[in-house]
Amino acid sequence: MDYELLWLSQLDDDGIKRLAALHHSVMHTLLSQLGLSMVLRYYQIAQADRDVIGLCAISSSGDMFGWAMGSPHPEVINARLRTPIAWFVFQMFRLAFTSPFVLWQLISSTLSLSGQIAIGSGVMELTYIGVAPNQRSKGLGGELLNAFIQASRLKGCHSVVLSVETENALAIALYEKAGFKITKTFSEGRYQRHRMELILA
Repeated sequence: MDYELLWLSQLDDDGIKRLAALHHSVMHTLLSQLGLSMVLRYYQIAQADRDVIGLCAISSSGDMFGWAMGSPHPEVINARLRTPIAWFVFQMFRLAFTSPFVLWQLISSTLSLSGQIAIGSGVMELTYIGVAPNQRSKGLGGELLNAFIQASRLKGCHSVVLSVETENALAIALYEKAGFKITKTFSEGRYQRHRMELILA
């Protein structure tokens, strides 16, 4: 593979759009279900946050191969998705008419997560990691994960946490290989997830 790892902060507007498009196409998460415009807004907010760790694998021709992103306060990024308020209200009305189940899942997820996964000081949460389909099984996921862990260590974090669906055996195996341990299992709307943690030396 011919690529380099770039920080999220190094991406131009087109790079952020390509990252959002990759996330939207490969991550079958609630954020993706909310629509590409919401995914794009998420990464624009994340790029402006100095506490965020974001790494992207980009080919010499500009193709987005994969990424890893996390924050010590993911709830702050999620809250900023509600601004500007007029734009957010429009997105919710659109969902109510086009995808009412997704809107219900958003409300259910927000309510079920309340108080379940609080993050303490010195903890970095890996919120998203993904690889383009044509680049899988080549070790890129592991390289992105290791780079994210190292960046978290350099920021002075004492642990990295994440949540993963209980049936995602491949992702769980990747995390366990890196040293993550399951600390609890919880419900998020209709999903069952493991909470995993890696203590940094």
